[in-house]
Formats: sequence, structure tokens, C-alpha cells
Amino acid sequence: MGNDGRDCGIHNRQAGSEHRERADSVSLDAWWEQGRQLRVRVDADRDHQIFVRDGGDGPPLLLLHGFPASSYEWASMWTSLTGQHRVIAPDFLGFGASDKPRGHRYKVTEQADLIQELLARLNVSKPAVFCYDYGAIVTQELQARGYPLGHVTFSNAGVFPELYRPRPVQRLAVAPVVGPLLGIAAANLPTFTRTWGEVFSSEHPLQPDVAAEHFRAARSGAPGRTLQSRLLAYIPERAAMARRLEDALAANIHRSSFLWGLQDPVSGQAIAGELRRRFPEADLVTYPDVGHCPHLEVPNRVAGDLLARTTSSGMT
Repeated sequence: MGNDGRDCGIHNRQAGSEHRERADSVSLDAWWEQGRQLRVRVDADRDHQIFVRDGGDGPPLLLLHGFPASSYEWASMWTSLTGQHRVIAPDFLGFGASDKPRGHRYKVTEQADLIQELLARLNVSKPAVFCYDYGAIVTQELQARGYPLGHVTFSNAGVFPELYRPRPVQRLAVAPVVGPLLGIAAANLPTFTRTWGEVFSSEHPLQPDVAAEHFRAARSGAPGRTLQSRLLAYIPERAAMARRLEDALAANIHRSSFLWGLQDPVSGQAIAGELRRRFPEADLVTYPDVGHCPHLEVPNRVAGDLLARTTSSGMT
């Protein structure tokens, strides 16, 4: 298996002939019908309903989604992954079909508590992990706690907060006064599609039907107008924990891989370059024709590269 990007040439050649990749589509309703709600305690005095997909046979593989989406991000890879693994894909609290408690103060550390409790409820130990964006922060927090994980594969995330470049609307959304106003503006499909589409590549743009399903998931449960700004509190929280999270990444680099879209304006080339600089022997695969969402833009490629790592001896 290649490392430090040496296998990237294969993907460079593939990109030219692969004009548009579209895996089998699954409707959001079908995705929800095949999942279930579990009651999970994530604070001292309150339980929450957490949506989870759990299917397939084999070594456990945990999928942790990004912002502003949900476990539905993995729909196009589900069949490929469940052919080799028992796959667990939850919606974080505040996302998708999980509870969205009004006025709740969302924290990455709480989401990590949720994942630990969920895995205990499902009798899953030491899963391999595929994590992206927001889910990668939660994974780094689990690593920092010494929580037992198998091989971890990261994809397009701000693993180095100083190099992360949130979109202007995300910066504004964290502001206490402007944030709720932006939440009102984002409560319509055209705005959601336009702002999320900005981080996709030109070769693999966000498709309107895909955006519509993810928007419906984001609006499930009629969340309050401040939800998005409260979820985006992860940006300053991550910055405050930067040293702890980066130390955890470094300590586990020998059991980690990275699948990275280089056209990502948020966490693309700069972070991929820093990974190469800090960890020259790291297993890093780059996709020059892909943006911030490799698993949505080129799901077949990502599924293949992920399985090459989770099913190889010594990497689980």
C-alpha cells in the first residue's frame, strides 16, 4: 500500500477518465426506514433519541459524518461497505433524524460521550473508523481519551485548526447576534444548496436532488432558527482544544490513513501539505479532481480506498 502520497499517481490517471461518478442512489426515506432510534444518555439528567444505521457482517466499521449533513452522507457507499463490515452510522445529536433539543449547547466532547455510549449499547468494541469533517474532530477527541479504536481513516477535515478555512457564512453564524439571523436565511433550500455547493469540486458538483434530500434531513424535527449557529460552536471549541487533538493525531499516526480532496477550499491542499510535512510516512491518498466531500463526489473511489485499508491485515 502506498504512503506519503506515492499512490496518488493512480488516482491522477483515473480522474481523467472518470468524468462523473454516481453510485446507486438511496432515498432519504428508505435510509430512515432501514435505521432505528436508540435512547442514549449524553448528559447527567436527560436521554436523547439517536438515529443509527447498523448493518452488514464482519469487523465493525464506524462512520462519523460531517457538518451540515448526517449519516445519509454514507448512503452511496453503504452496499460496498456492508459487504465487508458490520457498519455503524449514527446521526450526531442535532443532526439528521437524531434529537435536536432547542436551546441545547452542542459540544464535541458531548458527541464523543454519545459515541462511546452508543457503541457500548450496540456491543461494539475497537471499531475501525471512517471520519470526515465534524466527525474527524469527534474521532480525535476519542483518540485523546485513549478510547480503543481500530484503524482510523480521515477525510477532509480541519485536523490542523490554524489551516482550516471556514466559509465566511460559517464565521458569521457563530456570532451571537448575526448567527440566528443567518439561521433564518439558511432555512430554505436554495441558500442551503448554494452555500454547501461552494465546497464541491467543479468536476463533481453538488447535484440538486442530493442537496434536497440532505436539506430535508437537516430540517427534520423542525429545528429552531439558532440550530446551525449552535452546532457551529465546534469551530472555537476545536481551536481551544487544538494542542490536545493534534497530539492525539500524532500519537496514532501509525494506525491512520487520509483520503483527501484537493479542490476543497476549506480543508484541502494546505492541510494535505501539512500532513506530508509533519508525517512524511503517513498513508495519504489525494484526489486532485475532488472537493470537500469525497464520499459524495466520488463514492466508489472512496469506498474502494477505504476497504483497501480496513480489510488489509494489520490495519484493523
